[in-house]
Amino acid sequence: MCNNSITIVGSYNVGLFLKGQRLPKFGETIIGDKFHEGGGGKGSNQAITASVLGGKVNFVGRIGSDKYGQDAVAMYKRLGVSTDFIQVDETIHTGISVILIDKDGNNIISVIPGANFNLCQDDIDKAEQAIKNSKIVGFQLENRIDVIDYAIRKVHSMGISTLLDPAPAVKLPKDLYPHIDYIKPNETEASILTDIEVNDFDIAKKAAHWFISNGVKNVIITLGKRGAILVKEDDDEVYKFEPPKVEAIDTTGAGDVFSGALMTALSKGTSIDKAIVFANYAAALSVTKLGVIEAIPHLDEVQTFLGHSS
Repeated sequence: MCNNSITIVGSYNVGLFLKGQRLPKFGETIIGDKFHEGGGGKGSNQAITASVLGGKVNFVGRIGSDKYGQDAVAMYKRLGVSTDFIQVDETIHTGISVILIDKDGNNIISVIPGANFNLCQDDIDKAEQAIKNSKIVGFQLENRIDVIDYAIRKVHSMGISTLLDPAPAVKLPKDLYPHIDYIKPNETEASILTDIEVNDFDIAKKAAHWFISNGVKNVIITLGKRGAILVKEDDDEVYKFEPPKVEAIDTTGAGDVFSGALMTALSKGTSIDKAIVFANYAAALSVTKLGVIEAIPHLDEVQTFLGHSS
């Protein structure tokens, strides 16, 4: 019998954040306004979000033995994420992300994977007991695709629910989709995966049905300010979820907060519909603050926000 813990297989990148009035054009140098350094990486962000929101979380990943890796371990211990399955790699540096942000919260990001690309199948196997004790296991695509493919198939074969946040998006083997219980692309990622240009609600529905036809059980496509849609296996309905209105300062990491919050709710037995509402509100709160880890809302904040909006 599975308990309600969460295991997340993914990446850690230290984030170097530079904020200015606008994003530079190609070949242009501009003067920014603010800089700060913080923990990042999609898997890490989702693990911390799930923990901050009350989930019991194991993180499976790799870091370097450098200062950035040491900072990551200290952060996980402070925020309640288990470090039992984080491998310290002596051969390469910790992953690094550079994030440029404009005054409206729009961003561009460059990532050097470092130790993340050394995550291997053996690392997944070492975490088998934690996986067995999980209600859901989350994945992204910032590690090597062959390792994530192996891990998704392994977890699914154990009867544990799998969630894939397919970013950065790359084509996946079609025979992997039946092993995915939940997939959560945004418009761009859905377009890359399906070859359907997702630019409005109706096209998003078409892309969602493409995933269902290829074996995914639940498809959530996030549409930015327009919210999200849900399509379920064996259900002809398309469910639409409007986001709460907030003033965005920094959208970096909002998708990770959504995924982490979604997994937390699902791990507690919440229905998928209510879990998406919870995730929508958590992600909306996160964009009202600068940064990623610093912007993750606590459970009481999300519950209060939900209460005020109902």
